[in-house]
Amino acid sequence: MTIRTLETSEVLRRSDEIAGIFQRAFGYPDERRDHFRDTRLAYLPLYDGALTLGAFEGADLVGFVYGFDYQPEHWWPQQVGPALVRAGHAAWTEDAFELNELEILPEHQGRGLGTALLRGLFDRIPHRHTLLSTTADPADRAKVLYGRLGFVDLVPGFRYAGVTEPANIMGRRRPPHTAP
Repeated sequence: MTIRTLETSEVLRRSDEIAGIFQRAFGYPDERRDHFRDTRLAYLPLYDGALTLGAFEGADLVGFVYGFDYQPEHWWPQQVGPALVRAGHAAWTEDAFELNELEILPEHQGRGLGTALLRGLFDRIPHRHTLLSTTADPADRAKVLYGRLGFVDLVPGFRYAGVTEPANIMGRRRPPHTAP
């Protein structure tokens, strides 16, 4: 396996392939895949500090992680920022990276690719904090992975407007004396 940075132009060229990984990782219908491709991937150039890494088996892309600088004027920070403040975690939004997606094709899961992608990301970002939203299920494989890599629950049971399932807002502090 090879982990490498994908420039935003390459992400846009590979948007169908990346959206397909997103779809297969979650078992989503085509409409959800298309929405992800046409909004979240297409809007990537609008975000400061956007960084995407791909996991490759030979020439085949089998997983990815991406995120960008935490920018208070954007949708996700507007959703979770007030909850972080209410929970006493306002400082987590300073010098922060918003980890947006980490997806691996189902047949490649459980092989350490998620860990490799996250470590590669941590090696490349200068931010003191990394924030993300994940399932509230403590047994969820992604949540277990994040916990193993130093993420802690900041706002458990967070509810997005109009969404019935709770989420957990998690954060990771860069260990002292490490730099990207």
